[in-house]
Amino acid sequence: MRKALLADDDFLVRSYLKMLTSWEKAGFEITADVRDGEEALEVLDREKIDLVVTDIAMPLMDGIELIREIRRKYPDIYVIVLSCHDEFEYVKKAMKEGADEYVLKNTLNEESLYTVLEAAEEHIRQSKEEAGVKEQKQQTQEHADMKKDPEEDNIADADGKMGEKSDQTGNMNEKFLFFNQILAGTLSGEEREEKRIRAGICGKYKNSAVIVIKREETEYTEDPLEEARKEQYSLEFYRRMQEKLQSRPGESETEKEMIYLGNGTYCCFLDLSDEYKSSVMYQHLTGTASACYKICAEEEEAYKIGVSNICIGADALRQAYQQARMMIKNSFYEKDGIAYYEADRAMGKELPKEAETLLEEAELLKKKSEKDKFLLMAGTVIQAFKKERCDSQLVRQWFRKLEHKLQVDGTRADQHFGYIGEVKKELEHLAEQAFECGEPDIPEDLSQAVKIAADYAARHYREAVGLGDAAEAAGVNSTYLSYLFSQEMGIGFANYLLNLRMEHAKKLLRETNLKMWQVAEESGFNDYHYFSKVLKKAEGMSPAQYRKHS
Repeated sequence: MRKALLADDDFLVRSYLKMLTSWEKAGFEITADVRDGEEALEVLDREKIDLVVTDIAMPLMDGIELIREIRRKYPDIYVIVLSCHDEFEYVKKAMKEGADEYVLKNTLNEESLYTVLEAAEEHIRQSKEEAGVKEQKQQTQEHADMKKDPEEDNIADADGKMGEKSDQTGNMNEKFLFFNQILAGTLSGEEREEKRIRAGICGKYKNSAVIVIKREETEYTEDPLEEARKEQYSLEFYRRMQEKLQSRPGESETEKEMIYLGNGTYCCFLDLSDEYKSSVMYQHLTGTASACYKICAEEEEAYKIGVSNICIGADALRQAYQQARMMIKNSFYEKDGIAYYEADRAMGKELPKEAETLLEEAELLKKKSEKDKFLLMAGTVIQAFKKERCDSQLVRQWFRKLEHKLQVDGTRADQHFGYIGEVKKELEHLAEQAFECGEPDIPEDLSQAVKIAADYAARHYREAVGLGDAAEAAGVNSTYLSYLFSQEMGIGFANYLLNLRMEHAKKLLRETNLKMWQVAEESGFNDYHYFSKVLKKAEGMSPAQYRKHS
């Protein structure tokens, strides 16, 4: 069996790909799956890998740089690039760096993956044969010693155990694939019916409803053991929920399937095809949703529950899933209970004018130290968010912008609030930080132009600004400002700006659990790799090492 490595920061994509049977059919086994290029290189350094399947857009080290490193260190590895977007610039760049194949994620299924893997296997086989001939001529004895692979027996044993898997496990894999393809919109007609029967799914899902259960986000950690523990808990909870739902009295007449999608997200698919009365359908739906709520309430972790309407037709499952997912977002306004879909209660997609006004006036309020007025306006914004039921992501983005306007560390919004009531507390905390920070500590004995430039840098270092922007703010020529700034501050403007960014980045590394690429972005570094090099030059260690030793 050829050994394959998956690199994609999307857990669901990795899970879906690992469930496909085309790997074994084409002669491959997935040795490891990782979240970014750096983790991929760690695996490649210790494992003999034949094939790498990598996403393009990943944190820390993206697919383009990973391909570049693979071609430099492991030129014989076959590389397939995945992407969600049909962007030809990415395609050309990936191919230029040495990718062998490029595939869009939304086109991948059992058949298309098998076609790609079959071509990869043929290429790898030919390459190994050619390399073997050359090596045999040069190192005959060594080749003879290596011919017997001690791993073959282990692989054979593993293959045997794979064949002995229970029908139940096989059915779960088939069910996962069936629902995944339904939700992706890639399965219909006779093929859908064939796969439904093969997976052992009794319900035909002509009338359908979906309940989505999602574990509330917990603080991010880079500890792989902690992440593994979370996933283990998720799987155990999945089994508990299945058992408890199946043991509910009086529910045998309702076909339902519970699927774990990964990353703390679960789907309960209800088949109501045999029912004709709306009242009976809703009784089954609300009863199952209430049961899910009670099961979740017994857990230590907190969960959000989104419930769809009853949908009818060939596309009912997909439509119901989208509704339930939308209600997970809507649960931002439901601290307790279950968020049921209401067609006339869609999420607001635009910021209310009250929120825009606070963004516009935030800097002036800080300058005038009008904390009370800020809090009063913030309370009005909260009420506007509730009235419009703005998308939770929109609220978080607004909060981040407000932090930026007030020049306060952007570290709390993503980490904490999952309910609108918590936003008020975060705004109060933001006010405490912002209105106690005061003006930047800039020497008084500076010329007006340098003082303005230094103040501009202190306020905008997290943006893509430079000497030209500061010169424009000061109303002077950039060459003149460069000379004047160096003379009065004892440091060039570019290095002054870099120091501000570095100090902020180090503070984030010490005090937050933000991902490395987020730290770079929050500190004004558009390129994580440049940030990493600068920090290593200044501190003698990588960002990860700096965080560990701080």
